[in-house]
Amino acid sequence: MNITFITSEAYPFAKTGGLADYSYSLPKALAKRGHTVNLFLPRYYCVDKIKYNCSLIDMPLAVPHNNGIRWSGIYKSDYLNTINVYFIEHDDFFGRDGLYDYHGIPYGDNAERFIYFNRATLEALKQLAIVTDIIHCNDWQTALIPLFLRTHYAHESIFKNTKSVLTMHNAGYQGVFPEDVLYYMQLSDEYFVPEKLSFYNKINFLKAGILYADCLTTVSKRYAQEIQYPDYGYDLAPIIKQNSSKLFGILNGVDYEQWNPEHDTFIPYNFSINYLSGKKKCKHALQDYFSLNKSNIPLLGCISRLTYQKGIDILIDTLDWLLFDEPEVQFVLLGSGEQWLIDRFENLRRLYPDKVGVWWGYNEKLAHLIEAGCDFYVMPSRYEPSGLNQMYSMAYGTIPIVRATGGLDDSVIEFNTTDITGNGFKYKNNDMAELYSTIRYALKIYNNSNLMQQLIYNAMSFKRSWDDAAQEYEALYKNIR
Repeated sequence: MNITFITSEAYPFAKTGGLADYSYSLPKALAKRGHTVNLFLPRYYCVDKIKYNCSLIDMPLAVPHNNGIRWSGIYKSDYLNTINVYFIEHDDFFGRDGLYDYHGIPYGDNAERFIYFNRATLEALKQLAIVTDIIHCNDWQTALIPLFLRTHYAHESIFKNTKSVLTMHNAGYQGVFPEDVLYYMQLSDEYFVPEKLSFYNKINFLKAGILYADCLTTVSKRYAQEIQYPDYGYDLAPIIKQNSSKLFGILNGVDYEQWNPEHDTFIPYNFSINYLSGKKKCKHALQDYFSLNKSNIPLLGCISRLTYQKGIDILIDTLDWLLFDEPEVQFVLLGSGEQWLIDRFENLRRLYPDKVGVWWGYNEKLAHLIEAGCDFYVMPSRYEPSGLNQMYSMAYGTIPIVRATGGLDDSVIEFNTTDITGNGFKYKNNDMAELYSTIRYALKIYNNSNLMQQLIYNAMSFKRSWDDAAQEYEALYKNIR
């Protein structure tokens, strides 16, 4: 198949979060399976044209906008080898320091910017004569493409057999804008009705994608169910539920070339499922890094944004209680986020300097060491569409302790001491008491060396690669065609 993947960010070119990793790993896996994959994204200032070997396509791109035409450049990069990467360049819209905001303040013209990008990618496909079987869109930033395929481009022969897929990575971000953005979309007022684009007297980009895409996906089966209810799908939940017949959940995968303890260059000692001595040495190295007591007591870790979604407020309350009650435990954190949470963790570190380590910001090398050196990895998320760290942790024999939501629930199987199956620990209600009791139970298992050894073996045996995910997407693409 010829697959066109359209996204607002993709590793290594431009990244703010997990969407960029997904937009690199899935196209790469699909290409490896023999498909022709074209990747389109804006040419932000952070995309270095020299570094990424970008060449300008000679013919400028005319893009319908407002009541006229605005011109763009198309750059092609062969940096990823197996994927045809194209950038839409328009300095007025994308020549900026940030992708969506400046120091946390969203750009005031985000609606116009991404309406333009949606039209520009479709015009680029026409101009480059790329006949595509599937156009795969991602989140609100590209959710208007299915709508445009059924309106402005409904009679274009090049799109006659094209089907659209929209992946919702996080239903909490929907792209809601005033009614007047219809002008930039070049659509009449007949689309400003509840059955189409109107959403509480505004325009909701994600709603447009839900209504007009041929197929919808999310990044785990559990999350596909959750977003049909207001706690996870918010005001869009009823519309998602009405379109659930075309909604599928496909769990993200892990790039085991990057996350593999046997040849990970970021960790000081390598190890494998059958030779775990290097994991113990990594633990000691991690304890040294944070100046913790180098002992064999259980070490818990977390790498996270410090936000409400991630349940970090519940984690800090639980640690207050746990560290006071339990002398035989340590905790390390790598992350950034809300200042009041940073202050609380700093206070915890001052109270327990030999038991708590924190590092603010992001550090790739330290992230790998935490995954390799910890005994347990804690993810108390209020919601987690897919989650990757729980799967990274299992690859390194670090046991996940997670709330049973989204991809965490799909990938973590509760450890059963009777038949010694399962790869981690889960709890249902996201409150301090339940997280505390789950951690205490995990610590009890830690003290039983035979059970802990089997649990580590089970965790490291878990595999969910991007090739696994790509096979599911491939079957879905074939089905909607």
